[in-house]
Amino acid sequence: MKYAYIVAVLILLVSIAGCGSNSQSSGGAAPKTPFLGGTEGLKIEFLKGSPPDEVTDTGTFDFQAVVSIKNNGEYNLKQDQVKLDIVGFLPEDFGVSQDQLSDIRPEDDPSPRQRDSEGNIIDAATTFVTFPDQDSFFNFEGSVTGNTEFTFKADACYKYQTKALSRICVLRDLSNVDTDDICDPSQSKTIYSSGSPVKVSAFRQNVAGKDKITFSFDITHSGTGKVFKEGDSTSQPAECPSDPRDTRERENRVFVTVDSGLPNLKCVGLNGATSGFVTLVTNKRSVTCTQELDPGRNDFETNVEITVDFNYKDSVEKKVLVKHLID
Repeated sequence: MKYAYIVAVLILLVSIAGCGSNSQSSGGAAPKTPFLGGTEGLKIEFLKGSPPDEVTDTGTFDFQAVVSIKNNGEYNLKQDQVKLDIVGFLPEDFGVSQDQLSDIRPEDDPSPRQRDSEGNIIDAATTFVTFPDQDSFFNFEGSVTGNTEFTFKADACYKYQTKALSRICVLRDLSNVDTDDICDPSQSKTIYSSGSPVKVSAFRQNVAGKDKITFSFDITHSGTGKVFKEGDSTSQPAECPSDPRDTRERENRVFVTVDSGLPNLKCVGLNGATSGFVTLVTNKRSVTCTQELDPGRNDFETNVEITVDFNYKDSVEKKVLVKHLID
């Protein structure tokens, strides 16, 4: 019995020590990737019961429609870069004006998810938009012949940005690569892309000459909304056109910037420059860049930063049943 008791105590002590060790290790682990990742930008939802499932006609039911906004991506948005509209019904039917339902800003900045230096994830705060406004209400003032369903659709249009990071391999001798070289200039590389509905992936590098390398990457739309060309100036507000002609001209257009930190970089998909607009075809586009190298170089690896700017439109809708009150 005494021997069994000693063994049990030893097992218990080892177990406690192991738990303490695991807790210390996970708490102090620094993040090894630059981004949290993900395929979302803003997540927009109607608050439960706002608008309600059912209301009554003849001015007997006041209500509001409150949209919650949460930035599940990693771009730091400001209030003036986001606007919401409510569509789907005639405003006058519900006792409001069109101005009360168009280009409405959120109450606060929709700050993104973040990660501190210790790897702890700081969740995004939720902000709100209230329609028609915080001090006003919808009210179906007329009379419906029978119970009638109306659509309340909230359209969010906002600026967004994707950041991506990879590394290129540069050797003094690109034609004779040894196994003990610091890197391989002719292989796919790991690429990290920030949380966004538009992703950068599939970074590939190849040798193109004695003093030249090429690299390429894919830009992919992975979200559920629609991508639009941003304005000619970053200070312009987000614009997501509804006119068919404007939609055709601006839809699926993104602005791409590539920075290797080295001179003499040219990108074929960007008209021979290092930045410019590209059009996504079936939600995808490849860009290829050529990097001229200094003939007197040493072996090294260096970062390539890719930035993708765009406007984005996402929607959420709710059916509201207007019930007729019998006289």
